[in-house]
Amino acid sequence: MNRKPVFYVRKGRRLMFISRYGTVLIVLFSVCAAVASADINKGSLQEIYEDADQFAQTPEGVERAIAKYQSVVEMHRANEKMFQSALRQLAECYTDSGRIEEGIRFFIGLAHETWGAERRDTLKEILHGFSLKYPELMEKIAADMQLSSGQKPKVAGVVPSKELAKAVLQRKDKLLREKSLERLREMLSPESSDVEKRSALATLCSSLSAKFDRDPFRLLVLPLLKSEDEEIRMLALRCLPGFGTTSRDLALIIPLADDASPRVRMNVALALIQLGKGDEKEKVVPALMKLLQDKDTNVVERTIRSMWGQYSSPEFNEQLIELSRHTRYHGNTIYFCLSTMRNKSVAVCRRLVEELDDPDWNNSGRAAWGLTYGVAEEAKSVVEEGLLGALPEETNTYTRTQEFRALRGVATEKSRPYLRSVADSEMETEEFRQLAREILADLDRKR
Repeated sequence: MNRKPVFYVRKGRRLMFISRYGTVLIVLFSVCAAVASADINKGSLQEIYEDADQFAQTPEGVERAIAKYQSVVEMHRANEKMFQSALRQLAECYTDSGRIEEGIRFFIGLAHETWGAERRDTLKEILHGFSLKYPELMEKIAADMQLSSGQKPKVAGVVPSKELAKAVLQRKDKLLREKSLERLREMLSPESSDVEKRSALATLCSSLSAKFDRDPFRLLVLPLLKSEDEEIRMLALRCLPGFGTTSRDLALIIPLADDASPRVRMNVALALIQLGKGDEKEKVVPALMKLLQDKDTNVVERTIRSMWGQYSSPEFNEQLIELSRHTRYHGNTIYFCLSTMRNKSVAVCRRLVEELDDPDWNNSGRAAWGLTYGVAEEAKSVVEEGLLGALPEETNTYTRTQEFRALRGVATEKSRPYLRSVADSEMETEEFRQLAREILADLDRKR
């Protein structure tokens, strides 16, 4: 084979590479070096900063100190834009020159360091691009660096493909949407890498408001609930409710309440509730109760925040009541669980009545709102008595309004004296006098 042409081609590429990216490399590494070695090789920012410190020591130097500190800030802002641009250009530089592995290692190394939010986002974007184009190489290098450092590299979390998400969500080009959806299906296929699966799932989660055929995705995502990758299992759980999945798929989700990963368990309750829709109570409630007893407080917290009153049972209700007395879970259990129950038992109503005394109106007001509906017939007398005790003492307008609304649903002749005193009192606002008159009119009609 004639090697001479090849030599000149490679030489030409190197010259093109240096011509195009030489300045970028110099800028980036100069900025990095200045950041890492400021105390060794003082740059202009450091000198100005030290001058400002000196001026700030005396009252007469304050004005000059302010001006110099401001100049440091402005120079840093200008340098920051150049730094962001240099990062992106360097990624292109590594790619175009074929030095992919070197580039990936460089950026993973940067991701280990402490950066501000803007730089972290840029690094996420760059590493995500490498992951999509070179998934196998990316995983190999990440594993190598994990072994050499003794810990998992802190590469940014899963980032949706902005390009694919935008293409799916746009409404002008149907063909572009279909091609993008086809690409996502390819990324979710059994043959694709875990990196591609994670990206596809994250992209789908951010694109579910678009109209497209969900069935093909449902069939691809359901098996991923058994993936060995915890991130994939978690993202699959998040996506499933948007794919038309129904209670028939609960059997695949319920076992995940025992998943080894707390990040997965944190997403189980919402999936169960969204797919169960109040049905399959005998299957869903035990799984929810297990999650509420999880050793990880974040799992318990997320489970509580997933509920909106779809499920209840005597044992389940008691567990929630107990959690509502726990300092950590108190407010959220009242807000998301007990107040939203569609059918409130005597025990639940009694706990909500107790909460009317809470000085925090966020809790007392929510409890009062919860008592405006769903009160079991046998619990109405408990609620009426509790409201009659709370109303005369309540000073928060919102909570008191909700208490009057709740009383309207349970009032008997026992409430008439108090209601009459409110309706006739000049010390009451017209709003509350009117509420009292309306409940009295209801009692009159029942006679």
